[in-house]
Amino acid sequence: MNAKLILGILVILIITQCSNPNTSENSTSESNFANGIQLADLDGKIIKLSDYKGKTIILNVWATWCKPCIKELPSMEVLQANLDPTDYVLLFASDEEVVRINKFVGRNNYDLKFISLKSSPESLGIASLPTTFIIDGNGELMVTESGSKDWGSSESIQEIKNLSK
Repeated sequence: MNAKLILGILVILIITQCSNPNTSENSTSESNFANGIQLADLDGKIIKLSDYKGKTIILNVWATWCKPCIKELPSMEVLQANLDPTDYVLLFASDEEVVRINKFVGRNNYDLKFISLKSSPESLGIASLPTTFIIDGNGELMVTESGSKDWGSSESIQEIKNLSK
């Protein structure tokens, strides 16, 4: 292999590693992660994650058409029921049109806070749905979980509680 090709490959690898949204330097501080997320309630009122300072935020990014997303919603209700609302907030954000989210909410009987994601999923490093972010009370990203999970299991509930200690 010639030296230019090797150098080119090394440069690409370095750039790729530096731009990875999952590196702790790029995603753990509120100014780099939480402040960059644009959210609104289903009436259009802006939601800032900093409004939940002191609480652990569980932000689930989902879609009405996503079967794994819908499959995990009942377990999210179990999780929510097992967490103290003074210490935790669960938010369910979709980048779909509010009309579509409202239709889904109207057809289903979930006791969850559905909101609108105004940021693009790609800007948050989301490659698949559902993706769940767990953010500590200071706005730092602690966990990113991609894919469906049984959030209502005793193990999952304990994992969340242990993160907040």
